[in-house]
Amino acid sequence: MEQEKTKPVFDQEAALERVGGDMEFLKELIELFKSDYPAKLAQLSKGLREKDFKTISETGHSLKSASGNLSLTRVYDLSFKIEGMGRKGKIQGIEKAYNELEEELGKIKNLF
Repeated sequence: MEQEKTKPVFDQEAALERVGGDMEFLKELIELFKSDYPAKLAQLSKGLREKDFKTISETGHSLKSASGNLSLTRVYDLSFKIEGMGRKGKIQGIEKAYNELEEELGKIKNLF
């Protein structure tokens, strides 16, 4: 996890490259993500409480995909980790990863 701490929360250069340099479009996509992720976080939290590994894996995958497309590097890495833990049915360490994910998602609220 220490490696992830050195990554930027948001790699704007990579994200802009993905949208052909269109800053307005990128801002719209970030706003959509910011409006969507609280529901995903709630879904993930519920999956953790119920030890529903299918929900954990699927929600982690969804967050991973969306954050990867937007170059939200730390959110991507944590979502990837949570998705894998859900797929393997591994509960140990998943709550810590969830708390770190929640913290990282909080950091994107101020983007743009």
